[in-house]
Amino acid sequence: MECVRSGALDLGRSGNFLGKSGSTTSCGKVRCSTNLAGSTKCEQNLHGKVKPLLLSASGKARGTSGLVHRSAVLKHQHHLSVRSTSTDVCTTFDEDVKGVSSHAVEEKIGVLLLNLGGPETLNDVQPFLFNLFADPDIIRLPRLFRFLQRPLAKLISTFRAPKSKEGYASIGGGSPLRKITDEQANALKVALKSKNLEADIYVGMRYWYPFTEEAIDQIKKDKITKLVVLPLYPQYSISTSGSSIRVLQNIVKEDQYFAGLPISIIESWYQREGYVKSMADLIEKELSVFTNPEEVMIFFSAHGVPLTYVKDAGDPYRDQMEDCIALIMEELKSRGTLNDHTLAYQSRVGPVQWLKPYTDEVLVELGQKGVKSLLAVPVR
Repeated sequence: MECVRSGALDLGRSGNFLGKSGSTTSCGKVRCSTNLAGSTKCEQNLHGKVKPLLLSASGKARGTSGLVHRSAVLKHQHHLSVRSTSTDVCTTFDEDVKGVSSHAVEEKIGVLLLNLGGPETLNDVQPFLFNLFADPDIIRLPRLFRFLQRPLAKLISTFRAPKSKEGYASIGGGSPLRKITDEQANALKVALKSKNLEADIYVGMRYWYPFTEEAIDQIKKDKITKLVVLPLYPQYSISTSGSSIRVLQNIVKEDQYFAGLPISIIESWYQREGYVKSMADLIEKELSVFTNPEEVMIFFSAHGVPLTYVKDAGDPYRDQMEDCIALIMEELKSRGTLNDHTLAYQSRVGPVQWLKPYTDEVLVELGQKGVKSLLAVPVR
């Protein structure tokens, strides 16, 4: 059984994901005592408890509501009393679901990086948008109207494609996300190898090539024996990490191979020291370009989600995003950078209310208030 919190990956052949065998690690509001070959204890400061999730060979969970991966959000959706404002959520899977010890075969560790994906050419824009809006985690329709999911996705993607093409044309004719993600995968492999940790790294995109399903097929071919899943979204949301994890859930339920594979999921990692310091480094670097750096407003712009995701579905995204910005600003303050800052949300779609304040409206308000210098910091 594993319990992996957001953070350090120890993929050594000793079989421990966090520290040494039997060691206890803590971060935020979670404490995990972890040993893959033994038992796991988890304590969370949540309005609920994390319980081991046992998978049968058919992929069904024993002693649960049938969930393969029980995040705080998914618990909320199944009427379990839990509310997460912490990034660290322990995810547990039973290692011996088939009654065969993982040490009986050669251990092969795999790390699956999950990302959004993006159109590589202008001709890819409309079908990419269709895939995006056809996802029920992006546009959540009432059960009675779910038959309209694909027709609505077709309509929205066709309507938005021309404007989106203009944006992609302005950055070279396509999204650089696949190239960047591949570079991250290669860098991760090198970094792990420098620590004498051998792991195969896979990339799975949600809405464009290489799709998550393609990565899963390759993982099977490579006969991976343990899998770490790392969504490349610092904060957890139903519509990002949650959607990709849902794809994995469906695969585990239907595939005998994955029903018995030990899988550990890192749900979010925005609070990790390396991430916070890297963001602070980038901001300091850009502030130095201004004539009067101390007068610059730091403007964080995050991708929005419909307000109902947070209020009705228990999505922790807003809380985690606000925590993320607070941590970055605390780090900057510790370095003597005391600039004012604000957070706004962009990319809303349709007539429903999304997370506020909206980026376009806040920009106008800042101008009206006399803000002369602005450093825009995209954050997700």
